[in-house]
Amino acid sequence: MQVKELLNNGKALLGDRENPALDSEVVLANILGETKEYLLSHGDDEVDSALVDLFIKYINRIKDGEPVAYILNEKEFYGLNFFVDNRTLVPRPETEQIVERVFEFIEGDNKDKESFRVLDVGTGSGNIAVAVAKHDRVSEVLALDVDENALEVAKINVEQFSLGHKIQLAESDLLDVVEEGEEFDIIVANLPYIGTIENNYVSASSEKYEPHVALFGGKSGLELYKKMFQQIVEKRISFDLLIGEFGFAQERMMKEELSTNFAHKWKIEKDLAGIERVFIVSR
Repeated sequence: MQVKELLNNGKALLGDRENPALDSEVVLANILGETKEYLLSHGDDEVDSALVDLFIKYINRIKDGEPVAYILNEKEFYGLNFFVDNRTLVPRPETEQIVERVFEFIEGDNKDKESFRVLDVGTGSGNIAVAVAKHDRVSEVLALDVDENALEVAKINVEQFSLGHKIQLAESDLLDVVEEGEEFDIIVANLPYIGTIENNYVSASSEKYEPHVALFGGKSGLELYKKMFQQIVEKRISFDLLIGEFGFAQERMMKEELSTNFAHKWKIEKDLAGIERVFIVSR
């Protein structure tokens, strides 16, 4: 079967999914070890029957709702290609906003500071920790996660980007392993924020395939953030920038928590879809 025929078949099988053509191209390019651009210029090339069967198998898994990233074991985040599987969430494009704000902070008023120590809470696949650690002036990242399975994935990514000299991984229930009075320049967090009762905005495919420990953050979804904020205050953990991601319809609750716990300046930012998504606390 020709490349162009296979792509059309994949698109037809996926039907009314959001991006059937893109999903088909990404899967076939991965199977062939080529780029998506290659597919467009080699539409008449014949594909080996074994690879055709594998392509159809993958497409049917996507049709059932399984994330493409799990099938291919890779996901791009901030221009970097990460290993992922069902032990962690699939990195989301909106989370790149956290990395962008961290870099703006480093390169803005702090341009004369030589190095930055970063705490990453709820590291998951390690995507934020790795992206941030790639910056020359980030000297150390302590990346924490409560789930040892997620830390195994993060370790793979730390090693594949050769960042073991910068990133320390540790199993921890939020900030349990962080000592009282510790000092960080930057704290980033992308904790589970989907509510089990309130704010239960989760797709059927995410709920079916992605790890629940990384999705659900208690009754309202913000219970873990509340606990982390309290730990920061009670342990007197210092920072110059605290930044994290939260979910749809949680802006009011997040503002209340920020007002209760911090006397610092803080603000809420919208993502590219116009949804209140990121909180930023600064000194």
